[in-house]
Amino acid sequence: MSSKPTSKNSATSNESRINELEFVVTHLQKTVDALNESLLLQQRQIDSLTRQIEQAKVVVQSVLNADTTPRTLADDKPPHY
Repeated sequence: MSSKPTSKNSATSNESRINELEFVVTHLQKTVDALNESLLLQQRQIDSLTRQIEQAKVVVQSVLNADTTPRTLADDKPPHY
């Protein structure tokens, strides 16, 4: 049978490894939170730009559907003539 060393160095090494892992996990959590915030901001911008594009489509479509027959000066006479 082999027995595991239970020396002070082993305990210190394990504690050091646990501290390092906790540090890495904390750093990764901060990174994930920052990326999530960035993603939310980008999604808001995409939603805003999508709404603006839809509004522009409506304006362009209304211009395309507008009456394009040429007008004469006679058409612009004031109503009292």
